[in-house]
Amino acid sequence: MNNWVSSRVIFLSVLVVAFQLSSFNTASGQDSTSTATLLGWEQRIQNFMLDRSNNYGGTHFNRGLFREHLNEMSPEHTLDLITYRFTLFQDYDFEQAENAYRMTTGSLNATDFAVENTIKSDIIFNNKNQVSIGGYHAENIRTNRFLFHLGYTRNITGKHYLGVSHTLSQEKADLDATFFYRYGNFDDGMIEVSASILDWGSNVVQDLAKDSRNKWNKRYEVTHQYSNSPELFSLKYTSSQSNRLKVEFMGGLQTYSRKRVEVHADTSNYIDEEWVHYLGGLVEYDHPLFTVGLTYQRTFSKLKRKPTLNSNYDLNFGNWQITNQLGLYATGRINSFVLEQWLWYGHDTDRLQGEKVPGDLRRHSFERVPFDYLEEPISVKSRLFYDPVDTGLRTGLEFHAEYSRPQGEKAPNGVRSFEFRRTYSIVRDYNARFTYSIGYRFSPRFYLLAGISYDIDKDQQTGRGTQKVIGDPTWFDGGFGRLSISW
Repeated sequence: MNNWVSSRVIFLSVLVVAFQLSSFNTASGQDSTSTATLLGWEQRIQNFMLDRSNNYGGTHFNRGLFREHLNEMSPEHTLDLITYRFTLFQDYDFEQAENAYRMTTGSLNATDFAVENTIKSDIIFNNKNQVSIGGYHAENIRTNRFLFHLGYTRNITGKHYLGVSHTLSQEKADLDATFFYRYGNFDDGMIEVSASILDWGSNVVQDLAKDSRNKWNKRYEVTHQYSNSPELFSLKYTSSQSNRLKVEFMGGLQTYSRKRVEVHADTSNYIDEEWVHYLGGLVEYDHPLFTVGLTYQRTFSKLKRKPTLNSNYDLNFGNWQITNQLGLYATGRINSFVLEQWLWYGHDTDRLQGEKVPGDLRRHSFERVPFDYLEEPISVKSRLFYDPVDTGLRTGLEFHAEYSRPQGEKAPNGVRSFEFRRTYSIVRDYNARFTYSIGYRFSPRFYLLAGISYDIDKDQQTGRGTQKVIGDPTWFDGGFGRLSISW
């Protein structure tokens, strides 16, 4: 049944794309001027490496760098972020601006909001020197982040640039320095290579913490030392539009890291080894009356944890979290009306194996449960908006849906991947909502928007995949707000 529903959604989405390509081609309207970028996605991914102390669970968390599954999440967590976050088109507008600020906030559960604030400012002193400031604030279960980047760029000659940037955060052991070379610029096409020295002061800071520990000062009960410090090497390429075709590619490799973690209270010392990388790609065709594109996004994190010799540490395991996502999007504009269609297909793995895996992952019981979870989610975002280019009322209707599609064996109760879902009761087969939003565009560079969602699935299934036996059907599925301004 679920596969049939998913196939129907894919078919309908493709029909919408085809309709856009055919109808907008013959309609009289203005240039769509919509262009997407993955640079905003890449920055969020890099922040997990650049600011690991403010990821959920901190530096020594035991379940993957990117925190794909957490019991604190609701079964609608992914759908919430798809609903509340800016689109790849809006990411392009942000990247293109010299100075910009944007905010989005939306309901995650009865007590918490998901909040993201991003600000950037490029201060150009002359044709050779530029200082850049970037700020990232994010609270969404996976992270509680407040991170700033301060950078300097020097134009060497022509289109050749050298630069350096540094993170600014509270955690002394979590500071990072990045050095880069860039040819070109974002507007006209560029290639950039960078090398980041992650946690460069960590060993010195952790030594000081270890030496400061005493019976009156127990602040530093857990310290660590890198024997292989992590570095991040990244490459990004964005083309200029040639024959209305645009291409982006980006990738990052965090080198192998190894650290010894000392738990001083009971000598439960252990070794952590970590491997991380990400890849992204975008191909886009921009016609005067429509835009269509393909995206690919991949993240990989691997953690191996084992006790040191003569340690009391009780765990010995490996953890792999791998996500692959293929996306299709299309948009077109007729005067003040905009239609967008987004479709994503994923192939995601979450694997926990070893002699002794963590047993405290479940909310209400202690049980060591190794797993090898695979899902192939399909997500849909459809938008029909009245959105004047200059100023005026902005309003529209959206449809959001997510089909998790677990691929494990069926349990006797008919639920796929039931053992994993007993550990992480956040995987619902189907989530869907209609979203209405209304706001005002004060200028082409400044608008406010608020929205509210109607729950189509009524939350009648639990995060374990079983039907609810108590509770009334719901209709309210959260509200949100957005603000965007550039100058």
